[in-house]
Amino acid sequence: MGVSSVSDPATIYTALQRLARGQGRATSELLTLYVLERFLERLTLTEYRESFVLKGGVLLAAYRLRRPTRDIDMQAMDFMLDERHLRDVVMEVANVIMDDALVIDTTAIRVEQIRDADEYSGLRVHVPTRVHTARVNLHLDISIGDPIWPAPRLVRLPRLLGGDFAISGHPPETVIAEKAVTVLQRGVTSTGWRDFLDLSSLAGALTFRAGDLRTAAEGVARHRGVSLGPLSDVTAGYGDIAQPKWSAWRRKNELESRCRELFEEQLAEVIAFIDPVFSGAAGDDAVWNRELREWGTSGGGE
Repeated sequence: MGVSSVSDPATIYTALQRLARGQGRATSELLTLYVLERFLERLTLTEYRESFVLKGGVLLAAYRLRRPTRDIDMQAMDFMLDERHLRDVVMEVANVIMDDALVIDTTAIRVEQIRDADEYSGLRVHVPTRVHTARVNLHLDISIGDPIWPAPRLVRLPRLLGGDFAISGHPPETVIAEKAVTVLQRGVTSTGWRDFLDLSSLAGALTFRAGDLRTAAEGVARHRGVSLGPLSDVTAGYGDIAQPKWSAWRRKNELESRCRELFEEQLAEVIAFIDPVFSGAAGDDAVWNRELREWGTSGGGE
């Protein structure tokens, strides 16, 4: 078992309950986010802190775009994926003593292979944890992943209960490249609804240079063996097909205020952002204006 030095786990549990009520969210959702956050901060205090780069939904909190997520996605940087090594990492993290009420059960760790020919193969680690009386099953998805360009950077992840901490993360250009190339590959069979939300959210939050996004996307596409092209070509007619599942996903995750009701409109936002880059219509020096949501010669600022 991992150890926590907190003297009163009930205090932290109550604080999370209070925060959930104040935000109109389920306590279970915040408990899961709390466990993910606590595991990651402990990881940064171990010898393995430079062995992984954070990606996925948890990373978006660094850009003030936090959304519900149930797992940690990380890319392995300096080792081949190996079940024994990942077990050692979890053991090391569990032994970090922090005043956070998180208890990690190292006796029941389970590792399985991820199989996804379109994106990557990797290992999924299942780790039972506890915060006070609440049990949370932590999932770690570890991949060797796509090329990262530009280089990984230190980002500040906000803690649910105040403050933040630094961790190595994918740059926004790589986040966008991976998600957009996945849509390009899957076309009308895409079911990664969070990708359409994340692409539009990042486009509304940050300013980008077209040449940088194109360089990142070309690296990912080359790694996956595909050619860049407009998303509009592979998603024609997808709006009507996807609408029922899109609506169900929005309701289930309580994201009605974060994304468009009509999937066709959500897709149009993504296409306006990505297609000029993937088609080459936006020159390398074109800058994304996040306020006007268009490519031009000057951005909306950061």
